[in-house]
Amino acid sequence: MGRRIITPAALASAKGSNTLESAAVGVQRIDGFWDRVIKNIPGDVVAGWTAILGLFGVSPGAMGDTRTTNILWIMWAALTVVTFFWTYRQTRVPSMQPAWTQIFISTFAFVVWALALGVPFNTLSFYDSRITGALLIVFTLGVGAVEPRE
Repeated sequence: MGRRIITPAALASAKGSNTLESAAVGVQRIDGFWDRVIKNIPGDVVAGWTAILGLFGVSPGAMGDTRTTNILWIMWAALTVVTFFWTYRQTRVPSMQPAWTQIFISTFAFVVWALALGVPFNTLSFYDSRITGALLIVFTLGVGAVEPRE
């Protein structure tokens, strides 16, 4: 199972191509709700973010010192950019257009998951862990309803 979400539209666009990649796409089944949820969440990058929090000795929801918080903001921004390009690379199929919908959803998913983990967002005055936890649940289940056209 590849990372790219397979939809009826994606299969239709790949059938006109003679490449080996599109032939492989043609034999895959169309992704259902839970497949789309799993493929939209960048679990590898979220795991990396959790590891970074562990390296800096902060547990989710804990407050760190100012220096650590600043480093974590930089790392979060860097991983947000990495998520965009990593998802682009993971979903690339030569005979198909880029999976822009999935790329943007996955990038935003990383932001939502990092927000729910708390650090360094809990230094912001408006941060509420109950709201971010609820947002995480609604967002994660909601992305399964999105069926990309590409």
